[in-house]
Amino acid sequence: MAGPSILIPWPREENGFLQHGDTAAYAVAYVRPETNNVLYERAILSGLRARGTIIYCANIGGSIFQRDRILEGHYPTQFRFARDPRGELGRFPEITDRVQGHFHRSVEEMNLVGSFNAVATLGMSEEDLLETIVPSSDYLGCWGQSFKRIGSSIVVNPNLPAIIKRHALPANVFAVVARFLDASPGCFDEVNRTIFTAITARSETPLVDGEKLDSLDWSERIRRTFHFSINHLMTMLDMADFVYLNSDRRLDVADTPLGRLLMSEGAATAEELRSLKSFPLVRRTGSRGSSLLYLPTAAGGMTPRQVVSMMKAGA
Repeated sequence: MAGPSILIPWPREENGFLQHGDTAAYAVAYVRPETNNVLYERAILSGLRARGTIIYCANIGGSIFQRDRILEGHYPTQFRFARDPRGELGRFPEITDRVQGHFHRSVEEMNLVGSFNAVATLGMSEEDLLETIVPSSDYLGCWGQSFKRIGSSIVVNPNLPAIIKRHALPANVFAVVARFLDASPGCFDEVNRTIFTAITARSETPLVDGEKLDSLDWSERIRRTFHFSINHLMTMLDMADFVYLNSDRRLDVADTPLGRLLMSEGAATAEELRSLKSFPLVRRTGSRGSSLLYLPTAAGGMTPRQVVSMMKAGA
């Protein structure tokens, strides 16, 4: 099986944080299979180049997604919750409390269905689970998980089956990494907004399901059109999923720029970083007790140095 088509190879010695400190930043962006065409790619590249430099670029085929189980590595907690919702809720009482408070029923009383079982038991297709839009009272997103009330059932992570189906042959995904050397705490939001503006400026590149999601904030409406890593931690994790060094080897999370910084500062070992990649729902213990963190979204607005401090504090 052929590997991804690497258009701009990853620079092996890349380490902008060592050279530029907190003014450096990286971001991963990729299109969804349904928007993988040159017009969307140009819009994303335009938005990234407005602030930074493209340092990696590749086309990753659906067969590679399946061979390397990229999605399972990218959404590890979501897969676990979809396969065993009651078991996972039992491990995370914070999520259980949020679910029960939102739907006004105990978990024991709910008809809780993982999305993979929902395809069979509810008689709905993978696309139906994703495309069914419900009012806010019937939907909850928390700590990276999503819960959607459909009929009398609460479906856990309902988008996963369709996402898996879409990332198969003949799908192709354009993935890119950009480096920014004048980053501010708001850099990620600014670049993300620039990409959004570039896409919506052309009628040829509409937002996927834009009308269905019209009531949501712009940053939520874009998620079905393209992905953008919105903080330093998310970028580190995304790099380990989408940066290929050759036909079958990906960048280790410990070899990413932030991974190297965290190790050099004694905030994590290589093995700890790999464990966090596989288990990104973690508890942080502080002076006010423990709190649950979903690492991909836990570092919003933080500088690299603040991420180091958070990780040293026990995230």
